[in-house]
Amino acid sequence: MLIAVIILGTISFLLILLLFFSRREMDHIVHQLKELSGSDTNALLHVKNGFVSADLLREINSLLAETRANRVHYAQKRHELEQMLTNISHDLRTPLTSALGYLDMIFNSNLPAEEKHRETGIVTQRLERLEELINSFFELSQMIAGGRAPEKEELNLVAVLEESVAHHYDDYCVKGRSVVLQCEKNKLKIFSNQNMLLRIFDNLISNSLKHGVGNLIISVQECASPMPRRDTPKNTAGLASPENLPPTKISVRFENFLATPCPDLARIFDEFYTTDISRTKGNTGLGLAIAKHFTELLGGKISASYEEGVFAVNILFK
Repeated sequence: MLIAVIILGTISFLLILLLFFSRREMDHIVHQLKELSGSDTNALLHVKNGFVSADLLREINSLLAETRANRVHYAQKRHELEQMLTNISHDLRTPLTSALGYLDMIFNSNLPAEEKHRETGIVTQRLERLEELINSFFELSQMIAGGRAPEKEELNLVAVLEESVAHHYDDYCVKGRSVVLQCEKNKLKIFSNQNMLLRIFDNLISNSLKHGVGNLIISVQECASPMPRRDTPKNTAGLASPENLPPTKISVRFENFLATPCPDLARIFDEFYTTDISRTKGNTGLGLAIAKHFTELLGGKISASYEEGVFAVNILFK
């Protein structure tokens, strides 16, 4: 009986001792957590005597690392958002200030009627530019929120491209530049959305105008369909049915020399990426991002390359 009491007493003492050291270890961990939470460091938790489960310590350290990574991520996103708001303010103010200046000139000067008509046309262009910017920002908000699938119809891709090129003709002429459209055919059918295609092409042509030098070359090519697979259904003549053949793809390539250093191709299609740090060219950093998003919504693929000073964006449509 005495032996049993001694054994129980010893076990109780050891358990109390273990509980005591475990409590001290937990207090030490709590102290470390308070210090780490109030400091900018990558240090992790450690134990003194090993009275805390290694699995528990590993999970806590994993959560610490994840929390720090999230903190860095959100800080970066916040900086990008602040930069975007600054850019939006600048880009909206520029055409608006210009339009107000021309209107003041029209109403408060004795200009000939012909000159006033010309100035009114410039005001219209500036306001149209303002509308385009507002539409771009609205499109960005839709991209973030997740919009509906685009409505599609049969279109002539060449005609849509020609419309976009014509829209920027005067802007390129003013800078002594031109847009060269290279396409062997006058008509290439595509099942797509006209407004989204116009936005894609307009953004790419505008991007070249802001950052490029020399002429912008737009080349359009049909990519040959691959040979049908063995399991492709055949018609009565033993040939692959046209409706079962892989669809022909159309490549649209925009290329020109850059006036700026080589961009970061890994980030070139990010929403807020721009090489124009000073914002002197009125670039929101949204043009290529919207072009990429719209291209993918239409079932296409877009990529960028840079070689020996030539920057190129290539789009592949079905």
